[in-house]
Amino acid sequence: MWSPQLLSKCCPVCNATADLRLCGGCRVTSYCGPDHQLSHRPDHKTACNKIKKTREKLEHEEASLRASPGDMFTPADVFNTSVGHFWGILDTRDYMRARYAAADALPQTKTRAAVEKALEHFVDMLRLCRSDNLGVRDIVPGLLLRLGKEQECYDFLKWWATADPDGNYDWGDTTLPYLNIHGADVFEPIDMFSNDASLCHLSMLTLLKLRLYLDLDVWLTAILNGDREPDRPVGKLIRTTVSSLNLQSLSTLAITLKAQYRALTQLVHTANQHYWNALVDSEWEPPMPPMYSPGSPEEADVALYYCKSAWEESEDAMAMIETDTSEFVPEHVSPVDLGGLTPETYQVSLKTELNGERPKGCGNSFPSVFKPPRSTCSPEDLFCSANVGPGKERLVSLDGSMKALVYVDGACLDNGQPALNPRAGWAVVYGPNQFASGRLENEGPFGSALVATSNRAELRAAIAALRLCDWRSDGFGEIIIATDSSYVVEGATGWVKGWIRNGWKTRTSDQVKNKDMWELLLGEVERWNNVGLKVEFWKIARQLNMEADCLAKKAAQAPPVAEFRDLIIGTSATAAGAGNSSTTPRVLTLCLEWEDMFDDIHAGLLSQLKSKAIMERATTAQVALQLLSQEPPPSVIFVADGGLARQKKVWERVIDRLRDGVTVVVAGLFSNFVSQGEFDRFFARAGLPWKRGSYTRETVTLRPQAVSDAELARRLPPSYSQKALFADHVASSDAWYTETETAREAAVAFTKVGSGRLGYVGDVNGEEESIAVVLAMCGLL
Repeated sequence: MWSPQLLSKCCPVCNATADLRLCGGCRVTSYCGPDHQLSHRPDHKTACNKIKKTREKLEHEEASLRASPGDMFTPADVFNTSVGHFWGILDTRDYMRARYAAADALPQTKTRAAVEKALEHFVDMLRLCRSDNLGVRDIVPGLLLRLGKEQECYDFLKWWATADPDGNYDWGDTTLPYLNIHGADVFEPIDMFSNDASLCHLSMLTLLKLRLYLDLDVWLTAILNGDREPDRPVGKLIRTTVSSLNLQSLSTLAITLKAQYRALTQLVHTANQHYWNALVDSEWEPPMPPMYSPGSPEEADVALYYCKSAWEESEDAMAMIETDTSEFVPEHVSPVDLGGLTPETYQVSLKTELNGERPKGCGNSFPSVFKPPRSTCSPEDLFCSANVGPGKERLVSLDGSMKALVYVDGACLDNGQPALNPRAGWAVVYGPNQFASGRLENEGPFGSALVATSNRAELRAAIAALRLCDWRSDGFGEIIIATDSSYVVEGATGWVKGWIRNGWKTRTSDQVKNKDMWELLLGEVERWNNVGLKVEFWKIARQLNMEADCLAKKAAQAPPVAEFRDLIIGTSATAAGAGNSSTTPRVLTLCLEWEDMFDDIHAGLLSQLKSKAIMERATTAQVALQLLSQEPPPSVIFVADGGLARQKKVWERVIDRLRDGVTVVVAGLFSNFVSQGEFDRFFARAGLPWKRGSYTRETVTLRPQAVSDAELARRLPPSYSQKALFADHVASSDAWYTETETAREAAVAFTKVGSGRLGYVGDVNGEEESIAVVLAMCGLL
């Protein structure tokens, strides 16, 4: 199976293959001319610059190493005299790291030439260093599959799986066989591969078996249809196999390959329960974590980094794995409650602590560093303004995870010049045009009078953010403090741990400066940690923090303030999930992909809803998350198309609302535009066993015993014909409309989830009778 998304030598703008010119920066992307190279520059620039920079670094390190005359630690002509154990020679390590970085940067262009060159680098690195201290062996199989080298991939995987079963292989002995398996039987049993294999190897072996199965399956289909060949590319291995086996043997082989593939999906899940869902659900390529442990989410991120492109470039592979791993989808866990405290009790707890003695941290808990999904992400990429209560607007995470963001900054006039009587100010920005700021007090939080400095002002701003309001009862489980101060971020997440161990002294035995501020900051972190609020610090560029910077400078010019004082912006609503203030129901429609088609096909339903309720609509994930974060929540959330099945974070926020008591109705175009995998995973995330069932036109009959309200049941159509995507594995008590009384599939289902109700209407054509069904579920019939 070839990789259709991997560009061969052609212009990425027009796909021309003749008279190409090579990009002088990356040297792996070709263009038909300067015009197209210039127009493609915005998309190509980041990868190109990284490739060029890492290549130049490699060239420098290689030249330096080759020019070394040798000494007692490094042999002369090391590239010839030390093949096989490079890493054991300290002077080679900078070169090996530089070569790794250069090779790792190449595939970002997604061209065949780049992947070939990266593979060449990594294979040669294994020749130079058999012990593979940099983990190159995890990268090679994915590159081989991206190039269609399925036999070579299997040979590589098998060698690493069988080379050292007892742990006695001498990696320093270059006379021993090394990567010497060629032409192994790719169809043989998988018993030699176990949980001891790396996650990357298990993932690529799964993909290899799946590619072979899919190739063979389309070839068998072509044979049965009387065609000479399939209508899509097929890999060399299956082409060769088809020519040597009869139809019965090919059918048996297909069954064997599918069984091996399914067994490997389970083996991968056993090795790391996070991997399959991360592969299917992740919206971007995760950054490489600095470290990981077996079975951790970080290990899954590493495997995704090396393997995801191979999966995405293999035809039909992602659709298959999405369906076949739906059984591994974990039920979404909604945000935790208030740790056993009622909102009223929690408010008292907050006020008591703020009005009483200020807590000094003792090292029981520390804040952590916030790591954005991509290093280039800005706060505006990840957070938006949302109402979290009457008159309260906060900066809330776009992924629906109820993380709050605040910007903090401190400023000092005449900083570092005590004789000039420095003046400092601090500021916290917690929403659009919403901020708190103040002059840095003459006295610290525990009474000591200290000279104002910019560092004290920066710490004061962070403390103010944590004492500003009741973040926890506003529904947040995490607060991210964005600051341009390295002193605050590195101190709070790193240095302070050593200071506490040393009795608040530095490594040079000096007293820690601003100890009072650090103690109070840690005290606030511990206080919030005890009730389930996680505190993280995010170091951002100064230009991203200009609003807080300007406010802090202005506050520094305010009149002096003698004693340390708190500024609290208000208290939270004391009842979570309060009802609408209006008696008219509010319906939030989520139409994330097919708005025009939905309006056309379901015009009658829309008219009925608008006549009975206040209608709101979200057509993007960002707007949906904003509306879902508002208080009070809508009465009903109407899922109008399949887009929600492809927006995990939005769906999870909908589930949170559902469990809090909101009614969610999945209807409209949802059943028209979801695959089997998307359907199964969608409902699994809500904790339901529902699976995608038959797609057929049937006359379905109401089961009145499943409708909790007898009067409502009498107003529903007793039966009607609908072409529907049925839901399978629906409990009898939840099945409203079925083909027969005992059918296990339902065209319409309505069930309880948490404190709310979830409805599904599988009708794909918008039958008139289905309007009454939807209205009944919404409480509007």
